[in-house]
Amino acid sequence: FKNKPGEIKKAIFFDEHGVCDACNFAEKKKSIDWSDRERELKALCDRHRRSDGRYDVVVPGSGGKDSVMAAHVLKYKYGMNPILVTWPPAIYTDIGRRNFDAWINAGFANYTYHQNKKVHRTLTRLAFEKLCHPFQPFILGQKNLAPKMSALLDIPLVIFGENEAEYGNAIQDNDKPTRDPKYYTAENQMADLYLGGVSAQQLMEEYKFTMADLEAYLPVDPYRIEKVGTEVHYLGYYLKWHPQETY
Repeated sequence: FKNKPGEIKKAIFFDEHGVCDACNFAEKKKSIDWSDRERELKALCDRHRRSDGRYDVVVPGSGGKDSVMAAHVLKYKYGMNPILVTWPPAIYTDIGRRNFDAWINAGFANYTYHQNKKVHRTLTRLAFEKLCHPFQPFILGQKNLAPKMSALLDIPLVIFGENEAEYGNAIQDNDKPTRDPKYYTAENQMADLYLGGVSAQQLMEEYKFTMADLEAYLPVDPYRIEKVGTEVHYLGYYLKWHPQETY
């Protein structure tokens, strides 16, 4: 929420041997005690599983391999009751839509947030013009929707598939099971929050968007997160995640 034009963001890191963080972590995974990690997962599920059969975990995703895998194992192996949430693409491909439908038809309920297309088009254009990153508005919604739904539905546990750090984000993020709240919570000071390289305050003043228009892209109020007790976890921390094996 601080990404402004002209700033240089840290990208993937290569060590003195020319090996990237993603490859180094792939090697490190070979020495992790995955049995111990799975015991941690079972304890996490036991702590959050509801005895009355209500939804007890939010699983975000599109119906691709990772979200399907996460929802399936949580429900059918660990006895959880997942509710799925989706931030859909602007245009579905035929295979993408078929995968999404198959996900739902496998025995899951889903909340899909259909964006205000006028707002989304504007933010996407601005992100391209200001940041050369037209995908940024999609990512903001994709990563923030699940914690928002956690607070809205009073379901503290959120579980994504694998950690982005497995593929090049800061490698130290792989050392913990949770996503740092700084990535999805902040007090809404409109002048300090940027969407598409433009401050939220400017978007409201110059583009005449309202708070309601921008709400889906903004971080969650930290007080709401604290009240519900939201925790955002990565299943890839607990289970040995291999992209090709989740198909």
